[in-house]
Order: sequence, then structure tokens, then C-alpha cells
Amino acid sequence: MAPRRSSAVAVTLVAWLLMLQVLVLSPVPAAAAPARISPGAFKQVYTFLFKKAAKSGTTALIKKRRGSRNGDQLGSAAADNAGYVVLYNVSIGATATATQQNNVSGVVDVLNDFVWTTQCPAAPLSVPCGSQTCRSVTNTTDACGGGNTSVNASCGYVYMYGQGINTTGFLANETVGVGSIAGRALLGCSAANSTVPLDGESAGIGFNRGPLSLVSQLGISRFSYFLATDEPGSSDSESVVLLGDAAVPQTKSSRSMPMLRSTVFPNFYYVKLTSIQIDGVALSGIPAGAFDLAADGSSGGVVISTLSPVTLLQAAAYDAVRQALVRKVKSEPVNGSALAGGAFDLCYNAQSVAALTFPKIKLVFGGGDAPAIELTTVHYFYKDNVTGLQCLTMLPTPAGVPFGSVLGSMVQAGTNMIYDVGGETLTLEEGTAAPAPSQLSLMAIASVLFAWVLLF
Repeated sequence: MAPRRSSAVAVTLVAWLLMLQVLVLSPVPAAAAPARISPGAFKQVYTFLFKKAAKSGTTALIKKRRGSRNGDQLGSAAADNAGYVVLYNVSIGATATATQQNNVSGVVDVLNDFVWTTQCPAAPLSVPCGSQTCRSVTNTTDACGGGNTSVNASCGYVYMYGQGINTTGFLANETVGVGSIAGRALLGCSAANSTVPLDGESAGIGFNRGPLSLVSQLGISRFSYFLATDEPGSSDSESVVLLGDAAVPQTKSSRSMPMLRSTVFPNFYYVKLTSIQIDGVALSGIPAGAFDLAADGSSGGVVISTLSPVTLLQAAAYDAVRQALVRKVKSEPVNGSALAGGAFDLCYNAQSVAALTFPKIKLVFGGGDAPAIELTTVHYFYKDNVTGLQCLTMLPTPAGVPFGSVLGSMVQAGTNMIYDVGGETLTLEEGTAAPAPSQLSLMAIASVLFAWVLLF
């Protein structure tokens, strides 16, 4: 629905952080040294990624348990689709006496803290543009653009996700409910001219530690999600999202570690990655401290994303992984410029590698029980059936980005990710079966075709 007319100044709430979205690789010959990500070709990549039809998401309950990744086929079993986590049955405007209420589905975003929807109630409780709340949220003393404090003027916002990608509209203060969890929350009523394509989903739901996230506003101390791996040849991909007391390990095999916090970027979920192993052997080419968060919190570290299937690695670590894969895979890399304008750095002809064995990659974390995530090709290679290319979905982190590395959703697939926000602990549980259907009030995965250029 379109927002009310407002003289409010459109304010960028988050801009510089998501400059990552516009950074892509230039095409390189197969024999060339690994390219560094540089700005450019954003429109070309954007057009390529979103002109293709995505697989349909599902709103059904989980039908079956996905197999453990230990049984995953190696060889050519690369992913041919990617996805993001969706929270279903989020009620907006829900009260005991409400006559107007919308149920929406929203994409879970652990890197940002804003909640917005394109389906506000017909008469949303908009925030006046002259209020202190409006000024605080938009971070300006002139949110009304010239001092218009009319009661009919709504507080306008622009929330930037990247170059030319945003949601815009006005702020509302509504009751938001998810299952048995409900409370008042500030959210954005997004206008029709917003430019964030989320494969038909009607909301974006921030889950980081910031004051405007759903986690903070509803006092949710725990949450978890489980993304099914994209098994080639399978048409259904499901995941589970659990909140509050339901977000607990399902087995005794879980391992926990502390989440780190940056003093400069305190809202993001950092983890301590200590090493990367290829077929059980730690890579020696990764410098000591490559994944460390800087002492002043201004750079480095490893953050978690649910909106980027692609994983970014600190440059030296990426080089070590790439070189190890080239040595292990007994096939010549090919020029990948036919796929997404050359956005991927290491590509193979999918037919030529069909009978080969790819190595297992293990991400080893420090602290606590020292958990690890074991990856097979379905977690770190993408196979495009149109171009016949199979490309590595790990890329080097661009210079100047305030994070050292970003763990994308593909490497998290098949692991139950359990966040204890209050206790600042992350628990990893491999290949976990879905909870009983009675617990599944919110869930599912909506499939998209590599939204990584959009949202981290």
C-alpha cells in the first residue's frame, strides 16, 4: 500500500554498511591470478540474477528430514539454487479487539535491525513526523523537512541496503505478534516504489542486536533457524525458525561457542573462526590472526549473514582456499565470464567435473566446545544449468570493508543455528531433524537465485 503524503525528509538509516552489495568480480582468464573484488558491473549482475525465475518457496510444514551432510554426495553435487530464511504468520496490528490485522511473511535478516512490510493494516498507527520517536529513529533533528509538525504528517524513512536498493515509506507503531510472542514495535510501512526484491515476500525482519530489530523490540532472548541444503534434483527446500524457549538443541551432539561483540559495530553477530581445513588438514597459507577482530573493533572479524548465500573470506584465507581447491580438483578451471558478468572467480565446466571427487572443507571455530561446520560441494559450489558453469561461492572480502569475513547462508545449510542473544552464545547442531509439527508455528525457506548482491 502507498504511504500517506509526508513532508518528512527521507533519511538513510543504514547506508555505508551494505556497500558490500555492489562489489563484484571482473572477468578473469582461467590462468590469471585471483582477482580482487572491485566496484562495477552492478547493474549487469543485478539484471542477470533477478530476471530468472526462482524456485517456489513453501508454506507447508516440513515434510521430511534432510539427510546429514556426512552422507552428501561429493563429485558434481553442487547447489543449483540458494535461499533465505522466512518467518511466516507474523501478525501486524494484532490485538485482542483488533478488527484490522494482516498476517505477513518476512525474510529473516541477522545483519540488520529494521522491520518493514509492504502490507501494513489499512489504518496503521503512524508515527508523527514531529515526534521525538521520529527524530530518534531517523537520526535527524529536521525529520519533518522544514518543521511541518502537522498531526497528519507521517514520519518518513528510507532504509538503504545498497546502491539503488532500499525500502521507503513511513513509520508505524503497531502490535506485532509471532505465535505466542507479541508486543508493540516500530516498523516501516513500505511504499510501492521501494526497490528491494525478496522473491514475493512482503516484509524484511531485522534480527540483529540493534534497538529496532524484532529481537530487541519483542524481548526475544533466543532464536534459531535450520536451512535445508539445496540437494540437486530436489524441488522442495524447507527450513525452520524457532523463537524463545523453543530455540534449543534437538540432540546431544550440539556444540556452543561465545559470540563476539565489536565496540564499533555492537549489533552484529561475530564468531571466532580459527582455521579452515581441506580434507582434514588445516591450510598453512592462512596467516595467524587472519580472522581476528581488531582490538578497537573497527575492522576484521567474522560476521554471520542470512541474506547472502555467498561467503566472503579474508583475502589471504581466500587465496589459500582457492589454491587448495585447484590442486585437489583434477580439472582445469575455465573462464566464468558467461555467468553473472564474471562475478565468480573460480569456475569449472560442470560436465567435466561430474565424475570427480571434490574435497571436504571444514570451518573450525574457537572458544567453548570448539564447534565446526563441515562443507561439501553443495555448500560451496553453485552449478548454473544455463551456462554449464560450476563456480565457487566463496569470494575475497573487498579492501576497505569493515568486516574480515562474512559467513553466507550456503555454508550454514544443514546446521541448526541457535542464538542465545542474552547469553551471547551460538550453538551449532549438525544435520538436526525438524522439531515436532506442533512446534512449527513459524518456518520455511523461500528459494531465490543468489540474492547475495542485494543483502548481507
